[in-house]
Amino acid sequence: MQIDINELEGRLAATARRFVSPGEADYFAALCMQAHLKKSPRMNPLAEAVADLAVWRDHTGHEVTPLVDRGAVTVLDFNGLAPSLKIKSIHDTLAERAGRLGLAAVGFHNSAGVITLNMWADGLARRDLIGIALFNGGTGCTVPFGGTRGVLGTNPMAYAIPTADDPVCLDMATTEIPFFEIKNAREKGNPLRDHVAVDRRGRPTTVAREALSDDGVANLLPIGGGFKGFGISLLIEVLTGALVQSRLSTLQTPGWHPHEYGCLVLALDIAGFGDRNAFKTAVSDMCRQLRRETPADWADRVAVPGDRSHRKEKMSRQRGTVDVEPSTVDQLDRLNHES
Repeated sequence: MQIDINELEGRLAATARRFVSPGEADYFAALCMQAHLKKSPRMNPLAEAVADLAVWRDHTGHEVTPLVDRGAVTVLDFNGLAPSLKIKSIHDTLAERAGRLGLAAVGFHNSAGVITLNMWADGLARRDLIGIALFNGGTGCTVPFGGTRGVLGTNPMAYAIPTADDPVCLDMATTEIPFFEIKNAREKGNPLRDHVAVDRRGRPTTVAREALSDDGVANLLPIGGGFKGFGISLLIEVLTGALVQSRLSTLQTPGWHPHEYGCLVLALDIAGFGDRNAFKTAVSDMCRQLRRETPADWADRVAVPGDRSHRKEKMSRQRGTVDVEPSTVDQLDRLNHES
């Protein structure tokens, strides 16, 4: 069903106010709506936002517990709550400390998980901060270099860099394809692309059922398919595991257990390193030059990260409506009207 974007954002915010302050609710709703306009229909951030609201309903009385609050670093235990409803509070902390110290970090664990990672970086870019967000993403997805079975998480990362125009922004798994893509391919019997997964003997395969076991273990290759991509995945594993007092994949329970996964969000204050406007102008000029490069025969243009998603969001906002599953709207309305 088609629904007015502003109306939908307002309904999200109204429901969120049942659990957090009005300012936090509005901030949550705005970033979730932006993420949905950028990512749907390939992903469904709106459904994830509604699921996060249900988590807060089901965890009445739970509170976020600070474990470390020292200098530039904060570590939080979410006690089963969904972190997205506290994104403003975390961004406020990062902005204040990065403004004072040049950079800041917030890590958290024992949460309901992070599915839509880009908004954790995008919201910081709105504040003229470079935002970087990393999440563990679950166990049994990434095959170590030379291995035959997925061990590490998909370990997604996102960043957003302010410019004089739209931010440069990227949100990706550090596997060749995200988990949901191999899951969908197996369910529908569709082939995988070449060089994204291996079978149980470590041989390349395009057959999803050969690379995704019944127990949920996915034999996805790291980005690039080799040792370098594995090294990047391993770095994110450590930063979102042991560093934030969460579990590493080798200690996690098989399956989807988000309370065992950690997240790290970093903010760098551009003004702490030099002139903010000069930085933004330089990055914008670089992006314009990159876009002017002659495209290859197989490409229609040279783009920088974020070009497609910004274009998609702007087209949706010009149209004024977005397509939403009726069940998602029904669940949102029920959450808003429950006593």
